Amino acid sequence: MLAILIQGSGFLELFLDACDEEGCEETAMNWVIAALVIAAICALVMLGFKALRKYTAINIVQKAWSRGQTMLLIVVGLIPVVIALLGVWYTTRNFFNFVGVGGLMKGIVMAWIMYVLFMFAGHVASPWRREII
Repeated sequence: MLAILIQGSGFLELFLDACDEEGCEETAMNWVIAALVIAAICALVMLGFKALRKYTAINIVQKAWSRGQTMLLIVVGLIPVVIALLGVWYTTRNFFNFVGVGGLMKGIVMAWIMYVLFMFAGHVASPWRREII
């Protein structure tokens, strides 16, 4: 259902540099899905890292994270998002040919936004909500 709504709009055309052949809309949809999946996986990994650090903390002072530490964790998590997207973009011929560098940059920005939203949602849904709000 979401795919039909997105394909009908000009949203997917934002992520394409060249659309000379058939299948470029499908390539753009795959690029958007790849960016969302990478953002979600990176958010889960960073939340898991935080949970592990809190679980292995020796005392209560180390278990309590400040808002600054939480924000630093979120900012550091932007790096794996870029690295993963670059790897997927470069190794997939359709992404390299149709999406191009402009679509890569737009995909990175979209993935960053989704990653930050996933991180905020993860903190709000967990007992750590006081560390972010």
